[in-house]
Amino acid sequence: MKKIVLIVTTSLFIAAGGLFLSGCGGNSSSGSKQTEQHEHSKAAMDSHEHQLYACPMHPEVTGKKGDECPKCGMKLTEPVKEKDK
Repeated sequence: MKKIVLIVTTSLFIAAGGLFLSGCGGNSSSGSKQTEQHEHSKAAMDSHEHQLYACPMHPEVTGKKGDECPKCGMKLTEPVKEKDK
């Protein structure tokens, strides 16, 4: 009985170790998604941060994307186009 428990326990440790080692650090291209890294210029990031959005129902209400309209409670989603001066 002790021999069977020892064999089962050892088998589980070997299987768990194999799964751990196969899932860590490998750089294989089969089935793994690689993320593309890129940089944003400071000007592009500043313009994105200062982009105004409007309520779809009340275009006169503006704010940051995701803010809520105080009149109807909808999220601000419509980008506001800057007018030429």
